[in-house]
Amino acid sequence: MIYTDKTDRLKQILASGGKVSLTELIRCRVRYFIDGAILGSADFVQSHFEQRRHLLGPNRKSGPRRMQGADWGGLAVLRGLQKDVII
Repeated sequence: MIYTDKTDRLKQILASGGKVSLTELIRCRVRYFIDGAILGSADFVQSHFEQRRHLLGPNRKSGPRRMQGADWGGLAVLRGLQKDVII
């Protein structure tokens, strides 16, 4: 298979259920780094969520959202993404 760039190759690996190293993922354009708002451990994200609770919807009970698409080594984000986490 011919890939146009590294991101295409990683998308193919993830789509087929394969695993990609965290190092390879970080080298890509990952939407979590842009759109995730706050990135860190679940405790870190929760502490910032509590400080900024008034800026979020009243129905939201917790801050950390699990990152999809790979094994992110325990990282969490404030804004969870539904699709296209690697662009």
